[in-house]
Amino acid sequence: MTIYESIIAIMGDVEAIKKDKNNHQQGFKFRGIDDVYNAVHPLFAKHGVFSVPYVEDERTEERLTKSGSNLIYRILTIRYTFFATDGTSVVARVIGEGMDSGDKASNKAMAIAHKYAILQVLCIPTEDMVDPDIESHEASKKVANQEKKQQKPPEPKPEPEQSTQPSGWIAEPIYTSVDGYRHLCTMAPIETVRAELKKVGATSSKDIAYGQYAAVYVALNSTPEQFVDDTKAVK
Repeated sequence: MTIYESIIAIMGDVEAIKKDKNNHQQGFKFRGIDDVYNAVHPLFAKHGVFSVPYVEDERTEERLTKSGSNLIYRILTIRYTFFATDGTSVVARVIGEGMDSGDKASNKAMAIAHKYAILQVLCIPTEDMVDPDIESHEASKKVANQEKKQQKPPEPKPEPEQSTQPSGWIAEPIYTSVDGYRHLCTMAPIETVRAELKKVGATSSKDIAYGQYAAVYVALNSTPEQFVDDTKAVK
């Protein structure tokens, strides 16, 4: 069979992959790379399909945890080519992100990239975040994250009783999940906001804890040096 016929055959055989793993640190459910491999490996072998990765681009950053230790953060753009036994192929390009305090950041980035390449190429049924078309927002200003990173922070002006929280931060007593999500979407494109929310374990735009909102706000609005200071205000 051609790669197109093989993929359609796999789609007909594959079953839904549920989120049955628990992240005990941040309290959310997820489906691991092993869950995806266990579901599709027999079907890939049955229908004669395999994939080959090629890292097209990579970016490395150093970030700080709340305790001040270093984290290696890697963003990889990977091209996966899915082949059939007759030599035909299709290509999927995905972005994988991974953080680690040692030498596993690239491994994590490649694992997450391959997982989502398989999920999206095969359209495997899952339970996921709220579809972005459910809500619409009018952003007051479009901000390019890269430009913000290159700009030097302005010199602080001496003011009496200056607040320890960043300007525009929603105070916890009046915070709601909906307000937090809308606020974040005014700071960056929806795709960027959703990606940052996934990193901190927010699985739905209607269920964003205050600490998760604050962490994403800081990630979108701060340099690594500011990250530690700003998050001191987060409970």
